[in-house]
Amino acid sequence: MGFKAYRFTAQPNDSWILSDPAPLRFSGSQGLIAQWFRLKRLELPDGPWLVGAREWLSLEYGAEESSRRWILFEQSEGGLRRLARLERINGQIGSPTRIVMQFTPLQCLGGGIPLVVVEPECVCGWAEELAIDGGGDSASCSWRWMTPQLGFASVVAG
Repeated sequence: MGFKAYRFTAQPNDSWILSDPAPLRFSGSQGLIAQWFRLKRLELPDGPWLVGAREWLSLEYGAEESSRRWILFEQSEGGLRRLARLERINGQIGSPTRIVMQFTPLQCLGGGIPLVVVEPECVCGWAEELAIDGGGDSASCSWRWMTPQLGFASVVAG
């Protein structure tokens, strides 16, 4: 499935209605990571950086609309839709660029659009380590996903 930006509307029962899904692309030469790097490359520290979900959304939608949207990672497992909200991306630019995406899981209360979701009572977030071919040290990069250097799969951050 992949990443989508959903407009969210808070409900009085601690749930949210998600509507207006739009695909988001982080990889590729026109993806969000490459766009962000081109805008920020002169300001980037030599060490690690951290970018919140709203800043990624601002690249696609502008500041005002980004405050009304979440980035969700969607996947299907056993015929059920699984959603996780992207909170932030930590990274270090190099060749390749190493990143860690941090997520919070969401529970779907229904199956259609608009979706109704809640945060589970016992929320354990997790992080995924990835790499992307691109960055300051890369002369001819594709900005496509790569296997991370250390090969960690995921970490639970409760």
